[in-house]
Order: sequence, then C-alpha cells, then structure tokens
Amino acid sequence: MKNKKILIYGLGTTGTSAIDALKDENELYVYDDDEARANMLEGEFPFYDGQDVDFVVKSPGIPLDSGLLPEFEEKEIPVISDIELAYRISECENFIAITGTNGKTTTTDLLYHLLIDGGKVAYVGGNIGVGVLPLAKRAKKDDYLVIECSSFQLETTLDFKPKVAILTNITEDHLDHHKSVEAYRKSKEKVFANQDSSDVLILNIDDPYLAMIGEEMDRALVVSTTPIQQDGAYKDQDLLYLSHEGEHIPLMKRSEMLLVGDHNVRNALEAALCAYVLGVDVASIKNTLMNYRGVSHRMEYVDTFNGVDYYNDSKGTNPDSTDVALASLAKPIHLLAGGFDKGSDFKALFEKHAASIAGLYVFGATKAVIKEEAMEAGIKNVLEFETMKEATEAAMDCAKEGEAVLLSPACASWDQFPNYRVRGDEFKAIVRERWS
Repeated sequence: MKNKKILIYGLGTTGTSAIDALKDENELYVYDDDEARANMLEGEFPFYDGQDVDFVVKSPGIPLDSGLLPEFEEKEIPVISDIELAYRISECENFIAITGTNGKTTTTDLLYHLLIDGGKVAYVGGNIGVGVLPLAKRAKKDDYLVIECSSFQLETTLDFKPKVAILTNITEDHLDHHKSVEAYRKSKEKVFANQDSSDVLILNIDDPYLAMIGEEMDRALVVSTTPIQQDGAYKDQDLLYLSHEGEHIPLMKRSEMLLVGDHNVRNALEAALCAYVLGVDVASIKNTLMNYRGVSHRMEYVDTFNGVDYYNDSKGTNPDSTDVALASLAKPIHLLAGGFDKGSDFKALFEKHAASIAGLYVFGATKAVIKEEAMEAGIKNVLEFETMKEATEAAMDCAKEGEAVLLSPACASWDQFPNYRVRGDEFKAIVRERWS
C-alpha cells in the first residue's frame, strides 16, 4: 500500500502498530481524544483537523458512534480495523481467522501449535495478545497467519477474506459496544462474509445459532460433541473423529487429552479439523492434542493448598464463559465474580449453577447487580467486596478441603485492571502468597 492519505484514529497499541506499518510509504494523520497520547506524536505526524483522507484505521475498542467517526460515515470515508489493514498489506495467502464469544483464544493457540508441530511456518496474533500488523508484514506468501478476531475488529472489515474461518459460538456479549444482539451477531458473521467456494468455513453446530447458519451454508464443515454425518469433526462416546468425504477417521480417545470440559473438546475438534484441512497428518494432530495444556487465564489450574483447588479463569469475561467454567468442575465452588459492566444478565447463570456454588464473592463495578441477581436466583452465601484481593482472601478463608476457588469474573477487567491477564496474574500471586 503506497501513496495513501490515512488517518490513524486512536493511538494505543493498535494505532502505533498501524503507524509503523504505514509510515514509510504513505501520508499519515493522527487523532486521539486523549491529549497526552496525541501530544506524544506532536511534530512527527500532523494532527487531524479535517484534512482529506482516503481511509481511517480505527482502534478496535472505539465505538463507531463516538467522536468524529459518524462524520466519516456521512462523508463515505472507509473506516477499517487492524485485521482489515493486515489483509491489505500482507503477501500471506493463508489467513486463518477464529472468532466467537468464547473458546476463540484456546482454539487459536491450539491451532497454532498444531500447525507448527505439523511442519508449517505459522504466526499467531490478533486479539490473543500479539498485534497482527507486524506479523502481517513478516509472513510470506505460503505461511499461515492464525488470527483471533474480536467483534470490535470484525465490524470494520470490508475486503477481509480468510482462507479458513472458524466460528466457535455466538452468544450475548459486548452489548455496551454493539447496542444489540443482532449487531453483535452481524459483526461476528463478517468473518466469512467475503469467502467463496475456494475457502473453508468451520462451524460449531452445538451452538443453536451456528447450527442455523450451517443449515443455510451447505459448504460449511461442522463440529459437534455428538456424531455427525456431514464433513467435519465430532465426538462419539470416548472417541474423537474426523469426517471427510464419507470416511470417518479415528483421531484419539477423549481421555487422552489433557484439557478439561466439553467446551475444550469442541475447541480441540475445531483446531484439529482446520489443521487436517491444511495438510497436517493425523498422527501429528494426535500427538499435539495429547500434550497440549491450554492457555493461561482460561481454566488455568493454579495449585492445591490444604485440599482446596484453585483455578484462574480470568478470561471468563461474560456469563456464558463463566457458565462453561462452572460446568467443568464437579465439586463445590467458591466463585469470584465482578468487574466492568458490559450490560450482561447474570440471573440465568446463577439459576443454572446455584447447587454447585458454595460461596459467591463479588467485587468491582458490577458487584451490586451480580449480588442482587444471584440472590434472586437462590444463592444465599453472597459476600460483597470492593477489590478482587479482598474477595480472594475471603474465599480462601471459607473454602474447605474437597472444594475449589474459581476466579471466573463473568465481566471484563477494565474497571480495576488494564486487562484480564493482569487480573489473572494478581489472583495467582494472592493465592501463592498466602501459602508460600
């Protein structure tokens, strides 16, 4: 991409990486509501003040109805995300895009390991923590670029056309940003909007909404934890299978995997199916699945002290994710929940898991609403705290041998932490400090 006039809108991590990717061959303008960040680039790039631009690169978290963005829509100036920009500037022809409300980080990370172990040259980035733009410039034509895509990134894609798209599930989330479930779903569906018959779409049909999409798109490969007849991957009893052109290929026993929970069976099947489609042999796929331990902050086993198991699921940033975490543990659970308010409904979560929650310790901006909805759902042992540290210490005091303490907040971290990783690391430090 050369000789374009481009506005970098938002000067956080995404904005600065976009500047690095574009500055040598294009004319750049910058804009940020935060004066301190804007002043950091004073004199290096002109501040935007109504100049003509060809398009805008927007940082993902900025809502489309905020600031100057509605003006660009009125003027029909394209506003794009970093993954759209990555697609435009990269010579790589093998973009693999994974999105969904839950499961996308594990699926993305596992797929990357499957490809590397299978002898492929692969890079992993996007919403998983490594910016996609530096990787897009590094990846060669025949390499594989595995990207975890958020709804914030996908909503401003225009031409993005991944070789493989994986949808893990679509449930209610980020309503504070998207304003409606329909808008949220529409943003997720953009991951396959430009695909054609030469591309691959993988859907988890255990999700009712994706099952409906699968019925409409007969080219899709499907994944399920129950037997299927069409091409895809599935579990039958204790065995995992790949299904290809009428042949059912045994992959491995479920019991041979280290990952816990049915949700991780689906994640593994999605990643394994994608790797198989991309040419990784079955023996290599099995070996990787047998040794893969998962990602940090997603049902991460911390340790056991005095007979109490501790789990860090800080990446559980919505009620559906916390639902999956609670279902993974067959013992009484002391649950730590709370954080930034995304407008979620918590009552159904607590109605479903009331019998397994031995204690609920709420903190952060959502503590009052979570407490109210939990008590309406029949949970009586609810304690309210200002900080996660206070909540964690109380849970450790109350938990008994044979029980578990689980951080799965059902909320984003932004009220008290910069991100879920910092939140999860603090939880682990608090636990280990108590027992060191």
